[in-house]
Amino acid sequence: MKTKEEMLRMLGILVDESLPYQKRLEAYEYLLEDCDEIVDDMLEKFYAADGETGKMLIEILAGYKGNPAIYMGLVSYLYKGEDVALFARLLGSYGDERAVDLLKGFAEEYELNYNEYMEVRNAVEQLGGYFDDTKDYSDDPFYRYLKGLDEPETDSRRSPFEDLFAGGAQPDDGADDGADDGADDDADGDDGCDDCDDDDCDCHDHRYHFLGEE
Repeated sequence: MKTKEEMLRMLGILVDESLPYQKRLEAYEYLLEDCDEIVDDMLEKFYAADGETGKMLIEILAGYKGNPAIYMGLVSYLYKGEDVALFARLLGSYGDERAVDLLKGFAEEYELNYNEYMEVRNAVEQLGGYFDDTKDYSDDPFYRYLKGLDEPETDSRRSPFEDLFAGGAQPDDGADDGADDGADDDADGDDGCDDCDDDDCDCHDHRYHFLGEE
């Protein structure tokens, strides 16, 4: 069970920008749930914060529903335009139906990329509204990626060895001749060594070393 004293201590860690980020991140995760008792304290810190600290606080507060001040904080961060997709999504999940018209008006007023458009549309629909946008996103990189429009042609992805093995590689005539000569030598009992007459000669054994045989 979380205590208010512990909650306030973690809030102090979160807003202390002199501390290591990892330690502040642990406080962020702690405050994400079951800290309703200090929502007003978090709002007070939020009003005095900016930058990354302010963003972390409003992301935490987005999990505590039904507070008009939190709703307005989410709206303010949407209009900052630093992370439209994130704050459209947070507004959708926050559940305040006033965000339907606000999000639709935002989309009309500002030029959205396809990712932002998708999050705004999803948020509007999550809140029970209808979003209709006829803008052409066919030149948007994210749109093209999702639709697979920039995939390389099939031939460019083929292995350069595919044709070689397609019909099974066949040895040329030279390879056949070499194989036959070797067979004849074996039949004659010749060990294939022309450099010496020593019965103990092992100079031909390099063929087996290549094959990993002793």
